[in-house]
Amino acid sequence: MFWIYWNTAWSLIISGIMVATIVSHPDSEFVEVQAARRSV
Repeated sequence: MFWIYWNTAWSLIISGIMVATIVSHPDSEFVEVQAARRSV
């Protein structure tokens, strides 16, 4: 059961970092999405 706890912890940490990045740099996230669409 220990690895499940660490999986949950890492998921929360990573999602928190992603949310913080999007909130602090909304434009860069939009540019990345546009670049990804163009490359495809």
